[in-house]
Amino acid sequence: MKKQRSIFAVVIDDDQDQAELIKEVLAPEGYCVLTADNAEEGLRLSQDYHPFVIITDFGMPDMDGAELVGRIKVNSDIPVVLVTAYPAEYVEERLDFNHFPDLIMSKPVDFDLLVEIVRDYYQNGYQPELCLQNRPRDCFAGASFSGVG
Repeated sequence: MKKQRSIFAVVIDDDQDQAELIKEVLAPEGYCVLTADNAEEGLRLSQDYHPFVIITDFGMPDMDGAELVGRIKVNSDIPVVLVTAYPAEYVEERLDFNHFPDLIMSKPVDFDLLVEIVRDYYQNGYQPELCLQNRPRDCFAGASFSGVG
């Protein structure tokens, strides 16, 4: 018997406007999007609802994205999309390569690309081929990096 796929997506971002924008672009696709404004709440939602994807900001006050991804990946194979405005080098230095996110997107978020990626995760269990080769720079998608956030 085939395991039923979750329709839940969890968005974790201390910027609630950003989280709501992501929710607004994903909800019409038929996903139940749950938002959390901090990492601990996001972890709880992830444990309670077993989402098919987690989208999280990197720069949050209670726990940075690197630690959050590590805590998710140590016990789960849920795909994680890390969203950041920090430079690639800064993010790479902080990530645990044993628990690397499935994809890193730069800000400003390309919402069309995000919808496509989430759709692929839902339909195919999408994992970017280059990420599987542990080549972090090639895992970055979207706009060029500048500034922090």
